[in-house]
Amino acid sequence: MAFRNKSSILHEFNPDIAIIQECESEETLKHKKFHIQYTNYIRFWKNKNKWLWVMTFNWYKAEILNHNKELEYIIPIRVYKDEIELIIFAVWTQLVNKNIYQSYVTQAARAFKYYDKLLQNDNVIIAWDFNSNAIRDKSHPKEYNHSEMVEILKDKEISSMYHEIKGEKHWEEKIATLYFRKKKENWYHIDYCFCKKELFNYIDNFIIGNY
Repeated sequence: MAFRNKSSILHEFNPDIAIIQECESEETLKHKKFHIQYTNYIRFWKNKNKWLWVMTFNWYKAEILNHNKELEYIIPIRVYKDEIELIIFAVWTQLVNKNIYQSYVTQAARAFKYYDKLLQNDNVIIAWDFNSNAIRDKSHPKEYNHSEMVEILKDKEISSMYHEIKGEKHWEEKIATLYFRKKKENWYHIDYCFCKKELFNYIDNFIIGNY
């Protein structure tokens, strides 16, 4: 929330692509006289105060690809510039219809089944807020658990950057991606960046911020 107060991080990193969940609407940002120089953007929302934005910079362009809106905040996007072309899935899984059995990791796994052909592309990146971890595989039994979702992607030669680079297993993560309610002791690893096997050859660095 309150993206307008946190956006300076974008300037620090000078990204080509930024995926921002829980972002204010464009109208709210304009009302607050906030503006950021992006090249292109994709957005999706149901709650006016919690949008999923994908912003591109440095002349990268973006276009949405046959988004199944029943899968809500899992959005397939083509990002391109010159000879570079990526298929990016912006992910922010949520509670669907107040039914835990239809939500979060189940929502993501269903999406990756639905977008099967798109995931066969070479340059696929899937990123951000999954709200799941393999440590909860046995809680709230449902159609898919986290490990099953990981296997669906693995069959497409898509793996988590963190786990491949750190050599850790899912549910054995040593670094947090979330400190719940800002408490250092309440940490979780629930955010991920998956990519196609071939893309690992192009990774120079991978960073998760500190508390």
